[in-house]
Amino acid sequence: MPKIRITIIALSLLTLLMGGCTGQSRTEITSIPPAQSLTEQADKALSQAASSIAPQQQLHQLAAAELFSKAGKNDRALMVLEKISPAPLPTEQFAKYTLMYSELALASDHFFLARQLLSSQRIEQEWRQLPLPQQQQWHRLRGELYSLLGDSKNSIQAYMALSALSATSQDRQEAHDKLWFVLNQVSHDNLEKLANTEQNSTLLGWYSLASITRNNQGDVRHQLSLITEWQRTQPSHPASLIPPTSLLSTQQTAGDLPQRIALLLPLQEGLVQAGKAIRNGFLAAWYDVQSHYGGTPMVRFYDTASSEDITVLYQQAVADGAQLVIGPVQKEKVRQLLSLSELPVPTIALNYIELPLSAAPKNLFQFGLSVADEAKQIADRAWIEGQRTALTITPNNSWGERTLSAFRDRWQEKGGILIEAPPYGTSQSDFAPLLKPVLNLDHSDTRKKRLEQLLGKSLEHTPRRRQDVDMVFMAAYPDHARQIKPTLDFLFASDLTVYGTSHLYTGAQNSGRNRDLEGIRFIATPWTLPGTTDEKLQPATELPALYRHIFALGIDAYHLHQWLPQMIRQPSTRLFGSTGTLQLNPQGAIEREQPWAVFRGGRVQSAQQLIVD
Repeated sequence: MPKIRITIIALSLLTLLMGGCTGQSRTEITSIPPAQSLTEQADKALSQAASSIAPQQQLHQLAAAELFSKAGKNDRALMVLEKISPAPLPTEQFAKYTLMYSELALASDHFFLARQLLSSQRIEQEWRQLPLPQQQQWHRLRGELYSLLGDSKNSIQAYMALSALSATSQDRQEAHDKLWFVLNQVSHDNLEKLANTEQNSTLLGWYSLASITRNNQGDVRHQLSLITEWQRTQPSHPASLIPPTSLLSTQQTAGDLPQRIALLLPLQEGLVQAGKAIRNGFLAAWYDVQSHYGGTPMVRFYDTASSEDITVLYQQAVADGAQLVIGPVQKEKVRQLLSLSELPVPTIALNYIELPLSAAPKNLFQFGLSVADEAKQIADRAWIEGQRTALTITPNNSWGERTLSAFRDRWQEKGGILIEAPPYGTSQSDFAPLLKPVLNLDHSDTRKKRLEQLLGKSLEHTPRRRQDVDMVFMAAYPDHARQIKPTLDFLFASDLTVYGTSHLYTGAQNSGRNRDLEGIRFIATPWTLPGTTDEKLQPATELPALYRHIFALGIDAYHLHQWLPQMIRQPSTRLFGSTGTLQLNPQGAIEREQPWAVFRGGRVQSAQQLIVD
């Protein structure tokens, strides 16, 4: 009892003292120690993992990986995740491990690791038991990954499932837009194959809608009527309830078509053949639409060869009533247009000039056959396929320089390593002297000679090329390519994947001569692949290869006049053209995405799927 009384008295005195200090300033405030940093917390979790057993060990490791990720240290997070043995983790924590690891793998370009994680047997069996946010994240990641890897069907199915799990119309719209984007990557032939074998009615509905938009781009009004009929017959389909965004404004586009078009082309002197090829391709598409649907615009041609200053010719075309101008072709004449204070009507220049986003004038759009675009797409594709060190073989002309520069910039931007062979001359016929040193075969021969001198006898020797090269990027026309590929094979580089530009193939199947191109994967133009574009709009076989491509450019120029307003309203709109799948970028340039093909047995085959690692 005495001790209790003393304590009560002491507390009472303390209370009185504190009350007496009210209103007086404190000379010292005890500071709260700062919380541990995310990295320190992660390191502590790893220490706890080291002294734990399953499943606590894995849970501590998972917590550490998440903390490293939140701290922006993705490399450390990946290192931790790589060490986790996930089997003991409960279902929800296993899903957390899978989704975190996959997301970080995708962000680090480890695409095949992400595929392995997202398609594991356990996650495939248990995903329905997961909380809704985890289910949604799993389908979203699978949609993104399979789209990157060219596995369109699995990507589309993932986005269909994501749409079904979405709680709001906005989320479903986003899922449908992603699904539609992937569906538009599928080649014409593959789309037909998928539709012929599909049993799921919802997926079959998506395929049939894609076929309508794919096969009826000649006239936007006709396409709109077919879409409306499709919606009438499938009123409960997800795409009828919430159509992809790019289809929503088709009706408005159909009412905005220009009735008068001017084409500014070189029809005399130096570029006359190119100008005539564009004109003939444009008119072929015009007559095709006129014969099927009617309602084509009035077209007037202006010869740019007769005008020093393109601005005068341009203004004349507008004064004559042109509501859309297509051309000019020459870069210098496109630059002349920039001297005008404004371009009063939409103008599709048939060439590209470099323009910063802020300097791009209103109503100027650029479209052409850019080899730089092809080189960048090849770099992107090769990188996804796991290539990291590229040997380049390009010609010593301006075309080769542009191609190499574009590939180099994109490849090094990704972190790839480049080994450049000396540019070859256009008259070169023997490529061994050019390629042997860059493959380090000279070093191999030197080592052999030194050993023979040391041992005093001749040695059996198989030369070995350098082993740090993953792939070859080749810019060449067919005749040069038919010499380069056999030379690579002869120099012990037959195992390297060779990627080429569209210039490798001009649409003429020649099994005998093309056997020398065996295995080369190249980015193709759609008109050269059978069944990809309308056969009635093929360029004449007697045209030289270059002008056949330019004829296809003229076809696409006609179709662009209808779809440009739609592309402006909905930049996600894609036009399936003869030169590629066309889409408008923020700088006002029409970008071309091209299909892939490969030489097999002397013939060209579609190569939509990626190389499996």
